[in-house]
Amino acid sequence: MYLLVCLKALLLRIKFALTGRSVVYKIIKKPRNKGSLNVVYVLYSEKNMKSGGHKVIYKQSELINNLNGSDFKSSVLHVGNASVKHNWFDHKVDFKKDHYLDPLNDFVIIPEIMVLKHTQQLTKNGISYAIFVQNGFLIDAYSHKYDELALAYKNASVILAISEDAANCVITSYPLAANKIVRIYYSIDTNKFKSSKNKENLITYMPRKLSRHASLVKFFLNENLPEGWKLKEVDGLNEAGVIDLLSKSKIFLSFSELEGLGLPPAEAALCGNYVVGYTGEGGKEYWKAPIFTEVYCGDVKKFVNEILAKIEQLKTQSTDSSFESARVELAEKYSEPAEKQSLLNFLHKAESILNAKSAEV
Repeated sequence: MYLLVCLKALLLRIKFALTGRSVVYKIIKKPRNKGSLNVVYVLYSEKNMKSGGHKVIYKQSELINNLNGSDFKSSVLHVGNASVKHNWFDHKVDFKKDHYLDPLNDFVIIPEIMVLKHTQQLTKNGISYAIFVQNGFLIDAYSHKYDELALAYKNASVILAISEDAANCVITSYPLAANKIVRIYYSIDTNKFKSSKNKENLITYMPRKLSRHASLVKFFLNENLPEGWKLKEVDGLNEAGVIDLLSKSKIFLSFSELEGLGLPPAEAALCGNYVVGYTGEGGKEYWKAPIFTEVYCGDVKKFVNEILAKIEQLKTQSTDSSFESARVELAEKYSEPAEKQSLLNFLHKAESILNAKSAEV
Protein backbone atom coordinates (compact mmCIF):
# COMPACT_ATOMS: atom_id res chain seq x y z
CA MET A 1 0.00 0.00 0.00
CA TYR A 2 2.82 2.41 0.90
CA LEU A 3 4.57 1.73 -2.42
CA LEU A 4 1.30 2.34 -4.27
CA VAL A 5 0.85 5.70 -2.53
CA CYS A 6 4.43 6.67 -3.40
CA LEU A 7 3.91 5.65 -7.03
CA LYS A 8 0.74 7.73 -7.26
CA ALA A 9 2.56 10.74 -5.80
CA LEU A 10 5.40 10.30 -8.31
CA LEU A 11 2.99 10.07 -11.25
CA LEU A 12 1.18 13.18 -10.03
CA ARG A 13 4.42 15.16 -9.91
CA ILE A 14 5.40 13.97 -13.39
CA LYS A 15 1.99 15.01 -14.68
CA PHE A 16 2.36 18.47 -13.12
CA ALA A 17 5.86 18.84 -14.53
CA LEU A 18 4.74 17.94 -18.03
CA THR A 19 1.65 20.14 -18.00
CA GLY A 20 1.73 22.77 -20.71
CA ARG A 21 4.76 21.28 -22.45
CA SER A 22 3.44 22.11 -25.94
CA VAL A 23 2.48 25.71 -25.10
CA VAL A 24 4.28 28.49 -26.94
CA TYR A 25 3.72 32.12 -25.93
CA LYS A 26 3.66 34.69 -28.71
CA ILE A 27 4.96 38.15 -27.91
CA ILE A 28 3.31 41.22 -29.38
CA LYS A 29 6.16 42.66 -31.45
CA LYS A 30 4.90 46.21 -31.21
CA PRO A 31 3.61 46.52 -27.67
CA ARG A 32 0.72 48.81 -27.00
CA ASN A 33 1.49 52.10 -25.29
CA LYS A 34 1.51 51.76 -21.53
CA GLY A 35 -2.06 51.16 -20.45
CA SER A 36 -3.98 49.20 -17.84
CA LEU A 37 -2.24 46.40 -16.01
CA ASN A 38 -3.67 43.09 -17.20
CA VAL A 39 -3.11 40.10 -14.95
CA VAL A 40 -3.15 36.77 -16.80
CA TYR A 41 -3.66 33.73 -14.60
CA VAL A 42 -2.34 30.59 -16.31
CA LEU A 43 -3.94 27.24 -15.52
CA TYR A 44 -3.67 23.80 -17.04
CA SER A 45 -6.62 22.65 -19.08
CA GLU A 46 -7.80 19.40 -17.54
CA LYS A 47 -11.54 19.14 -18.05
CA ASN A 48 -14.02 18.38 -15.26
CA MET A 49 -11.40 18.99 -12.58
CA LYS A 50 -12.74 20.03 -9.19
CA SER A 51 -9.88 21.89 -7.54
CA GLY A 52 -10.09 24.36 -4.70
CA GLY A 53 -6.98 26.03 -6.10
CA HIS A 54 -8.66 26.65 -9.43
CA LYS A 55 -11.72 28.06 -7.67
CA VAL A 56 -9.48 30.48 -5.75
CA ILE A 57 -7.81 31.66 -8.96
CA TYR A 58 -11.11 32.12 -10.79
CA LYS A 59 -12.46 34.15 -7.86
CA GLN A 60 -9.38 36.35 -7.69
CA SER A 61 -9.38 37.04 -11.42
CA GLU A 62 -13.04 38.00 -11.17
CA LEU A 63 -12.38 40.25 -8.16
CA ILE A 64 -9.60 42.12 -9.97
CA ASN A 65 -12.04 42.97 -12.76
CA ASN A 66 -14.49 44.34 -10.21
CA LEU A 67 -12.24 46.46 -8.02
CA ASN A 68 -13.93 49.83 -7.65
CA GLY A 69 -12.03 52.81 -8.99
CA SER A 70 -9.23 50.83 -10.63
CA ASP A 71 -8.15 50.14 -14.19
CA PHE A 72 -6.75 46.71 -13.38
CA LYS A 73 -7.89 43.87 -15.61
CA SER A 74 -7.57 40.12 -15.40
CA SER A 75 -8.21 36.99 -17.42
CA VAL A 76 -7.69 33.25 -17.09
CA LEU A 77 -5.81 31.27 -19.74
CA HIS A 78 -6.23 27.51 -19.79
CA VAL A 79 -3.08 26.61 -21.69
CA GLY A 80 -3.33 23.91 -24.29
CA ASN A 81 -7.12 24.20 -24.54
CA ALA A 82 -8.48 27.71 -24.18
CA SER A 83 -12.05 26.44 -24.50
CA VAL A 84 -11.95 24.87 -21.03
CA LYS A 85 -13.86 26.57 -18.24
CA HIS A 86 -15.07 25.21 -14.94
CA ASN A 87 -18.82 24.93 -14.48
CA TRP A 88 -19.06 23.28 -11.06
CA PHE A 89 -19.27 26.66 -9.31
CA ASP A 90 -20.70 30.05 -10.26
CA HIS A 91 -18.34 32.65 -11.73
CA LYS A 92 -18.08 35.48 -14.23
CA VAL A 93 -14.51 35.05 -15.38
CA ASP A 94 -12.98 36.61 -18.48
CA PHE A 95 -11.03 34.01 -20.42
CA LYS A 96 -7.99 34.69 -22.58
CA LYS A 97 -8.32 32.80 -25.86
CA ASP A 98 -4.83 33.22 -27.26
CA HIS A 99 -1.19 33.09 -26.16
CA TYR A 100 -0.20 36.61 -27.22
CA LEU A 101 1.36 38.69 -24.46
CA ASP A 102 2.27 42.37 -24.19
CA PRO A 103 5.53 42.99 -22.26
CA LEU A 104 4.43 46.47 -21.18
CA ASN A 105 0.95 45.67 -19.94
CA ASP A 106 0.61 41.96 -19.18
CA PHE A 107 1.70 40.41 -15.89
CA VAL A 108 1.48 36.62 -15.84
CA ILE A 109 0.77 34.45 -12.78
CA ILE A 110 2.00 30.85 -12.90
CA PRO A 111 0.98 28.18 -10.34
CA GLU A 112 3.88 26.59 -8.51
CA ILE A 113 3.25 23.27 -10.26
CA MET A 114 3.68 24.76 -13.76
CA VAL A 115 6.86 26.74 -13.29
CA LEU A 116 9.69 25.71 -15.60
CA LYS A 117 8.31 25.47 -19.12
CA HIS A 118 6.36 28.70 -18.73
CA THR A 119 8.80 30.87 -16.83
CA GLN A 120 11.68 30.06 -19.18
CA GLN A 121 9.66 31.37 -22.12
CA LEU A 122 8.40 34.37 -20.20
CA THR A 123 11.89 35.39 -19.08
CA LYS A 124 13.28 34.94 -22.59
CA ASN A 125 10.61 37.25 -23.99
CA GLY A 126 10.72 39.91 -21.28
CA ILE A 127 7.35 39.14 -19.70
CA SER A 128 7.08 39.85 -15.97
CA TYR A 129 5.62 37.03 -13.93
CA ALA A 130 4.64 35.96 -10.45
CA ILE A 131 4.68 32.43 -9.08
CA PHE A 132 1.52 31.67 -7.11
CA VAL A 133 2.37 29.20 -4.34
CA GLN A 134 -0.90 27.71 -3.14
CA ASN A 135 0.91 24.67 -1.81
CA GLY A 136 4.48 25.01 -0.63
CA PHE A 137 4.86 21.24 -0.68
CA LEU A 138 4.47 21.17 -4.47
CA ILE A 139 7.23 23.60 -5.35
CA ASP A 140 9.58 20.63 -5.77
CA ALA A 141 7.63 19.35 -8.80
CA TYR A 142 10.78 19.94 -10.86
CA SER A 143 13.30 18.91 -8.21
CA HIS A 144 15.14 16.88 -10.85
CA LYS A 145 16.02 20.24 -12.44
CA TYR A 146 17.01 22.04 -9.27
CA ASP A 147 19.17 24.75 -10.85
CA GLU A 148 16.50 25.68 -13.40
CA LEU A 149 13.84 25.77 -10.71
CA ALA A 150 15.98 28.02 -8.52
CA LEU A 151 16.50 30.33 -11.50
CA ALA A 152 12.74 30.50 -12.10
CA TYR A 153 12.20 31.75 -8.54
CA LYS A 154 15.13 34.14 -8.87
CA ASN A 155 13.68 35.63 -12.06
CA ALA A 156 10.16 35.95 -10.66
CA SER A 157 9.16 39.56 -10.05
CA VAL A 158 6.75 38.53 -7.29
CA ILE A 159 5.97 35.36 -5.37
CA LEU A 160 2.41 35.08 -4.12
CA ALA A 161 1.82 32.92 -1.03
CA ILE A 162 -1.66 31.73 -0.02
CA SER A 163 -0.66 31.11 3.61
CA GLU A 164 1.99 31.59 6.25
CA ASP A 165 3.04 28.00 5.63
CA ALA A 166 3.38 28.51 1.87
CA ALA A 167 5.52 31.60 2.46
CA ASN A 168 7.73 29.69 4.90
CA CYS A 169 8.18 26.86 2.38
CA VAL A 170 9.42 29.38 -0.20
CA ILE A 171 11.77 31.07 2.27
CA THR A 172 13.13 27.69 3.40
CA SER A 173 13.77 26.69 -0.22
CA TYR A 174 14.98 30.06 -1.53
CA PRO A 175 15.97 32.43 1.31
CA LEU A 176 16.90 35.23 -1.09
CA ALA A 177 13.30 35.27 -2.42
CA ALA A 178 11.88 36.46 0.92
CA ASN A 179 11.58 40.11 -0.17
CA LYS A 180 9.50 39.11 -3.21
CA ILE A 181 6.73 37.42 -1.24
CA VAL A 182 3.25 38.95 -1.13
CA ARG A 183 0.66 37.26 1.08
CA ILE A 184 -2.59 36.59 -0.76
CA TYR A 185 -5.81 35.65 1.04
CA TYR A 186 -8.67 33.64 -0.33
CA SER A 187 -12.21 34.43 0.76
CA ILE A 188 -15.21 32.29 1.58
CA ASP A 189 -18.67 33.58 0.72
CA THR A 190 -20.64 33.41 3.97
CA ASN A 191 -23.85 34.07 2.07
CA LYS A 192 -23.36 30.58 0.63
CA PHE A 193 -21.33 28.75 3.25
CA LYS A 194 -23.56 29.09 6.29
CA SER A 195 -25.12 26.85 8.88
CA SER A 196 -28.60 25.41 8.52
CA LYS A 197 -31.19 25.36 11.28
CA ASN A 198 -31.97 21.80 10.23
CA LYS A 199 -28.78 20.13 11.39
CA GLU A 200 -28.67 16.34 11.30
CA ASN A 201 -26.62 13.78 13.22
CA LEU A 202 -24.34 13.65 10.22
CA ILE A 203 -20.56 13.41 9.85
CA THR A 204 -19.14 14.45 6.49
CA TYR A 205 -15.72 13.96 4.93
CA MET A 206 -13.96 14.10 1.56
CA PRO A 207 -12.45 10.74 0.59
CA ARG A 208 -10.12 11.82 -2.24
CA LYS A 209 -7.03 12.49 -0.12
CA LEU A 210 -5.50 9.95 2.24
CA SER A 211 -8.26 7.52 1.32
CA ARG A 212 -6.59 4.75 3.32
CA HIS A 213 -6.79 6.90 6.45
CA ALA A 214 -10.44 7.70 5.74
CA SER A 215 -11.19 4.02 5.23
CA LEU A 216 -9.58 3.09 8.55
CA VAL A 217 -11.41 5.80 10.47
CA LYS A 218 -14.67 4.63 8.94
CA PHE A 219 -13.87 1.00 9.85
CA PHE A 220 -12.96 1.76 13.47
CA LEU A 221 -16.06 3.91 13.88
CA ASN A 222 -18.38 1.22 12.54
CA GLU A 223 -19.06 -0.56 15.85
CA ASN A 224 -18.79 2.59 17.96
CA LEU A 225 -20.93 5.16 16.18
CA PRO A 226 -24.02 5.89 18.31
CA GLU A 227 -27.42 4.99 16.92
CA GLY A 228 -28.84 7.75 14.77
CA TRP A 229 -25.46 9.02 13.57
CA LYS A 230 -24.18 8.42 10.06
CA LEU A 231 -21.16 9.11 7.87
CA LYS A 232 -21.47 10.57 4.40
CA GLU A 233 -18.87 11.24 1.71
CA VAL A 234 -18.69 14.62 0.04
CA ASP A 235 -17.52 13.68 -3.42
CA GLY A 236 -18.36 14.31 -7.07
CA LEU A 237 -20.64 17.25 -6.27
CA ASN A 238 -20.79 20.77 -7.59
CA GLU A 239 -20.38 23.65 -5.15
CA ALA A 240 -24.11 23.81 -4.39
CA GLY A 241 -24.18 20.11 -3.53
CA VAL A 242 -21.17 20.47 -1.24
CA ILE A 243 -22.79 23.39 0.58
CA ASP A 244 -26.03 21.44 1.02
CA LEU A 245 -24.26 18.58 2.76
CA LEU A 246 -21.93 20.71 4.86
CA SER A 247 -24.79 22.89 6.08
CA LYS A 248 -26.64 19.80 7.34
CA SER A 249 -23.76 18.01 9.04
CA LYS A 250 -22.48 18.66 12.56
CA ILE A 251 -18.95 17.24 12.27
CA PHE A 252 -16.51 17.39 9.37
CA LEU A 253 -13.48 15.11 9.15
CA SER A 254 -10.33 16.58 7.64
CA PHE A 255 -7.90 14.31 5.81
CA SER A 256 -5.80 17.18 4.48
CA GLU A 257 -2.33 16.11 3.40
CA LEU A 258 0.47 18.69 3.07
CA GLU A 259 -1.71 21.52 1.79
CA GLY A 260 -0.99 25.21 1.50
CA LEU A 261 -4.24 26.30 3.14
CA GLY A 262 -6.96 23.68 2.94
CA LEU A 263 -10.25 25.20 1.82
CA PRO A 264 -12.81 22.44 2.70
CA PRO A 265 -12.17 22.47 6.50
CA ALA A 266 -12.65 26.25 6.63
CA GLU A 267 -15.79 26.04 4.48
CA ALA A 268 -17.15 23.25 6.70
CA ALA A 269 -16.50 25.35 9.81
CA LEU A 270 -18.42 28.29 8.37
CA CYS A 271 -21.27 25.88 7.63
CA GLY A 272 -21.49 25.22 11.37
CA ASN A 273 -19.39 22.06 11.67
CA TYR A 274 -16.95 21.07 14.32
CA VAL A 275 -13.86 20.01 12.38
CA VAL A 276 -11.74 17.06 13.53
CA GLY A 277 -8.57 15.85 11.85
CA TYR A 278 -5.41 16.79 10.02
CA THR A 279 -4.35 20.40 9.48
CA GLY A 280 -2.41 19.63 6.30
CA GLU A 281 0.21 21.95 7.88
CA GLY A 282 -1.07 25.09 6.12
CA GLY A 283 -4.32 24.93 8.07
CA LYS A 284 -2.49 25.52 11.35
CA GLU A 285 -3.02 29.26 10.93
CA TYR A 286 -6.76 28.85 11.51
CA TRP A 287 -6.90 25.51 13.38
CA LYS A 288 -8.09 26.78 16.73
CA ALA A 289 -10.51 25.59 19.41
CA PRO A 290 -13.41 25.38 19.88
CA ILE A 291 -14.14 24.77 16.19
CA PHE A 292 -11.07 22.77 15.22
CA THR A 293 -9.58 19.71 16.89
CA GLU A 294 -6.16 18.71 15.58
CA VAL A 295 -5.15 15.09 15.14
CA TYR A 296 -1.58 14.32 14.12
CA CYS A 297 -1.47 12.75 10.68
CA GLY A 298 -1.64 8.96 10.98
CA ASP A 299 -2.96 8.80 14.53
CA VAL A 300 -6.10 7.02 13.39
CA LYS A 301 -7.19 5.74 16.81
CA LYS A 302 -6.91 9.25 18.29
CA PHE A 303 -8.92 10.47 15.29
CA VAL A 304 -11.74 8.05 16.12
CA ASN A 305 -11.69 8.88 19.84
CA GLU A 306 -11.90 12.63 19.13
CA ILE A 307 -14.93 12.07 16.88
CA LEU A 308 -16.68 10.04 19.57
CA ALA A 309 -15.83 12.67 22.19
CA LYS A 310 -17.32 15.37 20.00
CA ILE A 311 -20.51 13.35 19.51
CA GLU A 312 -20.75 12.90 23.29
CA GLN A 313 -20.34 16.66 23.74
CA LEU A 314 -23.11 17.35 21.23
CA LYS A 315 -25.51 15.14 23.18
CA THR A 316 -25.62 17.70 25.96
CA GLN A 317 -25.00 20.92 24.09
CA SER A 318 -25.25 22.39 20.64
CA THR A 319 -22.78 25.00 19.44
CA ASP A 320 -22.05 27.56 22.15
CA SER A 321 -21.27 31.27 22.07
CA SER A 322 -17.51 30.68 21.83
CA PHE A 323 -18.09 28.54 18.73
CA GLU A 324 -20.13 31.30 17.10
CA SER A 325 -17.59 34.00 17.93
CA ALA A 326 -14.84 31.79 16.48
CA ARG A 327 -16.87 31.39 13.29
CA VAL A 328 -17.17 35.19 13.01
CA GLU A 329 -13.41 35.55 13.49
CA LEU A 330 -12.75 32.93 10.81
CA ALA A 331 -15.14 34.63 8.38
CA GLU A 332 -13.42 37.98 8.89
CA LYS A 333 -9.94 36.51 8.39
CA TYR A 334 -10.94 35.01 5.05
CA SER A 335 -13.37 37.70 3.94
CA GLU A 336 -13.68 39.35 0.55
CA PRO A 337 -12.36 42.72 1.86
CA ALA A 338 -9.24 40.93 3.16
CA GLU A 339 -8.79 39.17 -0.18
CA LYS A 340 -9.26 42.41 -2.13
CA GLN A 341 -6.70 44.24 0.00
CA SER A 342 -4.14 41.49 -0.50
CA LEU A 343 -4.77 41.59 -4.25
CA LEU A 344 -4.34 45.36 -4.26
CA ASN A 345 -1.01 44.97 -2.46
CA PHE A 346 0.13 42.69 -5.27
CA LEU A 347 -1.38 44.82 -8.07
CA HIS A 348 0.35 47.99 -6.94
CA LYS A 349 3.66 46.13 -6.77
CA ALA A 350 3.12 44.65 -10.24
CA GLU A 351 2.13 48.06 -11.60
CA SER A 352 5.33 49.66 -10.30
CA ILE A 353 7.37 46.87 -11.93
CA LEU A 354 5.74 47.43 -15.32
CA ASN A 355 6.03 51.21 -14.98
CA ALA A 356 9.77 50.84 -14.42
CA LYS A 357 9.99 48.55 -17.45
CA SER A 358 8.04 51.06 -19.58
CA ALA A 359 10.39 53.87 -18.56
CA GLU A 360 13.32 51.87 -19.88
CA VAL A 361 11.80 51.40 -23.34
